[in-house]
Amino acid sequence: MVINLNIPPSQPSANLKVKILIETLKNGQYVVSIAELPHFRVQAPTKEEAISQLQTTFIEQISQIETISWTTPLDNPSPNWREFAGIFENDADFQEIMDTLQAERTLDDDSEVDPSYYL
Repeated sequence: MVINLNIPPSQPSANLKVKILIETLKNGQYVVSIAELPHFRVQAPTKEEAISQLQTTFIEQISQIETISWTTPLDNPSPNWREFAGIFENDADFQEIMDTLQAERTLDDDSEVDPSYYL
C-alpha cells in the first residue's frame, strides 16, 4: 500500500484549552498534571508553584512541537462485518443462546450482584 501525504504547513493555534488536575499528597505537596497530556506532571510544595512549573514546562515543550494532520485512504472502505450478517439465521443453538442472554438481561433480580462491591 502506498500512502501519499499531502501535508499543508501547520498553522499556529491562538489558544489551546487543557484541564489541569490537582492532587494533594499526604505530605502537603501538590502534584499537577494535564488531563489530556498525562506525561506533563509536576510536583511542588504549593499549588501555585506546581501550576506555574507545569505551565512553564508545557509552554517550553509545546513551542518545539509542530503539528500536522493527514488523511490516509483505506483499501477497503466497506465494513467487513456485512459478509457475516445472517450466518446464524437458521441455527437453533445460536437462537437458544440469544434467548438465554435476553432472559438474563431482562431479569429483575440482583442476586448476582455483590452489594459490597459498590459500597
